[in-house]
Amino acid sequence: MLTKNHDTRAPHRAFTLIELLVVIAIIALLIGILLPAIGKARETARGLLCQTNIRSIAQAVQVYAVDYRGKYPTILGDPGRRVVIDPDNGKLNLVWHDVNRIGRYLPQEDFRNVDDDNEVNPTVGGGVMECPNHIDAGRSYTMNYWAASAAEVRLNFSNGTAEYLRPGTNRENPETYQNGLGFNDSTGRSSKLILISEGWGAFRSQLLDVTDVTWFTQGSAGSRQLPGERFGGGEGLEASVFLGNGRSNWTANPTSPELGSDTTVMPTSYNPYYRHPRRTGDLRAIQGSSNFAFVDGHVDNYQPQDLFVEDGDIVKSTYEILWSENDPKLERDVDGTGG
Repeated sequence: MLTKNHDTRAPHRAFTLIELLVVIAIIALLIGILLPAIGKARETARGLLCQTNIRSIAQAVQVYAVDYRGKYPTILGDPGRRVVIDPDNGKLNLVWHDVNRIGRYLPQEDFRNVDDDNEVNPTVGGGVMECPNHIDAGRSYTMNYWAASAAEVRLNFSNGTAEYLRPGTNRENPETYQNGLGFNDSTGRSSKLILISEGWGAFRSQLLDVTDVTWFTQGSAGSRQLPGERFGGGEGLEASVFLGNGRSNWTANPTSPELGSDTTVMPTSYNPYYRHPRRTGDLRAIQGSSNFAFVDGHVDNYQPQDLFVEDGDIVKSTYEILWSENDPKLERDVDGTGG
């Protein structure tokens, strides 16, 4: 006898519109919660990478000093006078970031800073020289002016020789003379003295590729004005600090994405603060933080309020970190109370 085969399985039930909307709402809520956390984690990772890079550069500079009896590299950038000649290749300049200086200790990964046939030394860029939050970075870091073994040149017209001077010893330059105190790797303030800092991308790559332009920092930071002003305190740096260095004549269109196209508006600090955390507007504002590497090798991050204090018209460094051991002495007469 034939019997009917009954299907006892329950029928499939589709999602209702309300259930679907609830699921979508939950997913949107989770995305809203997770995205800021992911963005924060990404920003933290970028900051850590920047600190790792600046530490690597400082370590390379320290190894250089070991090889050269405690002296850090020079920052003799004076191509206009044609007197600072690299004995290794006959090029102009003897700057810490030249391939013949720190390039012996760090890999070269961005060759675009200068043309191959340029009379000026090629410089090291790319790789550890790049902060991930630096816009179109070629080189993001620079050396403290007061760490250089030689920083200026004085010509002796009587015998046609050039004398290379330690930072702050050139009586003919009132902007730098006794404006700090040069130091080497045996300084007793190694945990406070800046060796490498973040700097502004002021120089455009000469090997032009309109789809991939990169920007390189100047040779040093911290040479002019008072220590607190160097960090951006008060009115900060005068425009002349960057009009000479930052507005390079290496290209016909020196419009740095960090410095902008308006040459009447300049950064008021040697250190960019927009990179940590990275922001896209008002890049020159004294707001955010910047990374520094010190003579003892450690790296730390500082906000502007950590570095200077203001009391009316008086601005002074906190001396939490130092450009040179003379920082307090320089500011002693600002308010009459000493550093």
